[in-house]
Amino acid sequence: MSPLGGLDQTQVEAAAQALEGLHDIVVPEAVAWTPQTVGWYVLLAAMLAIGARVVFVRRRRHIVNRYRREALDVLAVIENDVGIPELRAGALARLPALLKRVALSVVSRAEAASLTGEKWLTFLDAGYGGDGFTHGPGRLLPTLAYGSADDLEAISDQQVSDLVELTRLWIRSHDLAGRERGGRDSAEPHETGGDRVQEDGK
Repeated sequence: MSPLGGLDQTQVEAAAQALEGLHDIVVPEAVAWTPQTVGWYVLLAAMLAIGARVVFVRRRRHIVNRYRREALDVLAVIENDVGIPELRAGALARLPALLKRVALSVVSRAEAASLTGEKWLTFLDAGYGGDGFTHGPGRLLPTLAYGSADDLEAISDQQVSDLVELTRLWIRSHDLAGRERGGRDSAEPHETGGDRVQEDGK
C-alpha cells in the first residue's frame, strides 16, 4: 500500500509542493587554521619578538651574574671551614679577599684595589645601600685581613656568623656597576683581565 494511500488528491499535491521547496543542507567551509588578515600576522610577529626579548634578557642576566654564583659557592666553602677548628683562622682570612675579588669583578682595579680601612668599608656599604660594614659585622674585615692569630681567635662564632650573612647579602644585592657608572646594568661584571671569583687552587 502506498504511503500516501490515505491522503486525498489535494493533500498529495500539497505534500509534493512542500518537498519541491526543500533545499540540500549547506555544509559550511572548514575554518582555516592560518590568520586571514594582516593584523593577525602583525600580532604574531610582535608576540614572537617579545618572547625572544624575554629569553635574551633572562639568558644575559644569567651569564652576567655568574660571578655572583661563583662567589656564593666560595662563601659556602669558607662558612664550612670556619666550623673546623684547624681551618678556622685561614677561612676567616679568606673573607676579606673574597669581597675584594667580587668588587674587582664589577669595577676597575683602579677604583677598588687600593681601598683599605674605612674607605673600603664605606665603598662596600655604598654598594648595597646599608651600613653593615661601617657600623655592623663588617667592621671585623680589617681584623680578619691584618689581625694576628690571637685577634682571630678572639672573634666569637656569633660575630663570624653575622659577618658571613652580611657577606652573602652583599654578594647577592650589591649594585657597584650602577653606582659607579650612573645606571649601567648593575649585574654586568667589569672586564678586569680575566679576574674570576674563585678560591686559590679551586
